[in-house]
Amino acid sequence: MRNLLLGISFLLSGIAVQAQQTDCKLIKGTDEFSNGPKLSTGFIQLQDVQLNIDANGKEFDLFFIIKNPAANCIGEESEALFVFEGGKQKMEIRNTGGDNCNGFFHIIMRGGTYTPGNLNKLATKKVASITFSDRNDKKTIISLRADEQEALMKMADCIAKEAKTLLAK
Repeated sequence: MRNLLLGISFLLSGIAVQAQQTDCKLIKGTDEFSNGPKLSTGFIQLQDVQLNIDANGKEFDLFFIIKNPAANCIGEESEALFVFEGGKQKMEIRNTGGDNCNGFFHIIMRGGTYTPGNLNKLATKKVASITFSDRNDKKTIISLRADEQEALMKMADCIAKEAKTLLAK
């Protein structure tokens, strides 16, 4: 009887692991600059902001689209402040994309054999809020709900792990 229960629990844990692995759905494509392989998470909605993460083996591009017409002029001085659950840990990152008034905010991180520390934080810690400042220091603040926190963590973890497969190609 004990062996039967152990067998059932191993079977169920295997199904749970398989279900977690199939949760990682990425869009495969070709990088328009290098013509190499590229992975993309597709956009998710985080209240008034959309997020997509691309990876091409050399870098990760977190592409935010801010839907706040009062604060959507992004420049090189624009920043995103990530506050993690509990409020003690914070991460501030500058826009690495060009100047625009479309709300396009890019955070480009070097990729390679190691996952960038900032991406690793997004994959392992719940983000409580993100504050974007535009080039006129106007703010867009989003407080993430529990489901949005989980979605952000899953997409960051998924792309971080799967991007390593692009290195061999």
